[in-house]
Amino acid sequence: MNKYFWIMIGFLSLFLVLFSFHTIDLSTADIGRHITNGKIFLHSAEYGISKSDILYTNLFSYTHPTFPFINHHWGSSVAIYLIFQVLGFSGLSLVYFLFILGAFIFAITTIKNDSDLSSIFFIGIFLAPLIAGRIEVRPEGLSYLFLSIFLYILYRYSKNRISHKTLWILPVLELVWVNSHIYFIFGIFLIGLFFAEALILRQTEKAKKLGTVLGASIIATLITPYGYKGLLYPFTIFQNYGYRIVENQSISFLEHLSFTNPEFLWYKITLVLIIISSGVVLYKERKNFSISLSVLVLTFAFLGYFGIRYILLFALFSLPLLAINFGIIKKTFYREIDDDLKNVLYGIIFFFILGVTLFQFSSKLPWNRDFGLGIISEELSSIAFIKNTGIHGPFFNNYDIGGLMIFGLFPKEKVFVDNRPEAYPKEFFQNTYIPMQENDIVWQQELAREKFNAIFFYRLDYTPWAQKFLITRVSDPAWAPVYVDSWTIIFLRRNEENKKIIEKYELPKEMFTTNR
Repeated sequence: MNKYFWIMIGFLSLFLVLFSFHTIDLSTADIGRHITNGKIFLHSAEYGISKSDILYTNLFSYTHPTFPFINHHWGSSVAIYLIFQVLGFSGLSLVYFLFILGAFIFAITTIKNDSDLSSIFFIGIFLAPLIAGRIEVRPEGLSYLFLSIFLYILYRYSKNRISHKTLWILPVLELVWVNSHIYFIFGIFLIGLFFAEALILRQTEKAKKLGTVLGASIIATLITPYGYKGLLYPFTIFQNYGYRIVENQSISFLEHLSFTNPEFLWYKITLVLIIISSGVVLYKERKNFSISLSVLVLTFAFLGYFGIRYILLFALFSLPLLAINFGIIKKTFYREIDDDLKNVLYGIIFFFILGVTLFQFSSKLPWNRDFGLGIISEELSSIAFIKNTGIHGPFFNNYDIGGLMIFGLFPKEKVFVDNRPEAYPKEFFQNTYIPMQENDIVWQQELAREKFNAIFFYRLDYTPWAQKFLITRVSDPAWAPVYVDSWTIIFLRRNEENKKIIEKYELPKEMFTTNR
């Protein structure tokens, strides 16, 4: 089995590649901000910025520079900057994929002794597009890898396949994790889950060891610049979240808005398969039913439904559970089937699963999207234009483009806002940012207060207020459009200091079409 197992891993890894690589859209991505954050942390003295400011305040913004928040991914930002220095944006794309691939392989190897090759193979093909669903390079890639490692160690320990000494890897990983990404709390959850299972099954010795490791891991989460506040942050972050973002919305909410995503159907099918297969296993072979895996999958099924960012983790944990369930079911119902007929059935099942998966996710195949490494090459042209022409702020910018501005213009220019809702007061979004795009009276009030000299906007921002704002500015005689590309648009305020730039670069209003 060992040889064929790794051949299968190789095939599934190649299949995962089909859905994994997408050029980074720096106009909307977080990665530019993370690079700058890591750079400043390592070279804070050169910028005249204290590490305390980086860790505790919103230093990138001129609107709320002292607003307190917890920079929970400061450690991953440092790692991202170092990788960027050596390998560039393409290297970041590759390393992120390797984290996803590592998580995928650990999820499979977790149950290699509890299922058969065909069951693992078919489920792996079916779930690969969901596991590759979060293609934007993010610090949470580390969380996916760590969660799979936690599952691998805890599950195999529960099956007596590894020594209890291996459990002590978990508090060490937790120490790194808590300083890298907010999903560290799921590591504690996983240990607690297997600890609870050991108690339920009256496995006293295992419960003692898991309880000790759980305690050590909780202590590890306190070893951050934030102490107990860092540990509690996953439970409090949404208390100050004034801006609604897609990845935190529920499937039903997005479907109601006619937001199409092939993952939603696959999520529902996966959940149905889990419920049915788990019911069959409970009825036929209750002793092989995994309490911890089942609770884990149902937890992330709930989270994935109410926040689509968790669909990847739902798929990652569903893989081992479904592979175990279908392995048990196959043993039960395939006993009397002739070997030749089995091979025919395997072939039919393989081509059916492969076909429907490729059809459902055809839009995500390389030839139907921006497949590749690194960033879209022209995306830094707007930053170059700002620098070459000497345009300066204060800038009004929209939520999406904040990360690009921070990457390209900090510290010379700061942002009005960026894509971290937790780093700004909730009231700022609700009472200022959105109203000033919807209502021209509010815009004029903010213009008088902030004295904007330029507008830098991600023009594919399809929020109702953004489109209305852009249409209004195009026809506003006080502002001149001087730059536009496939992603961004720049306006300059008509004043004496901008006069020469406007004379040279002003774009005719006729080139902009609206649906008014």
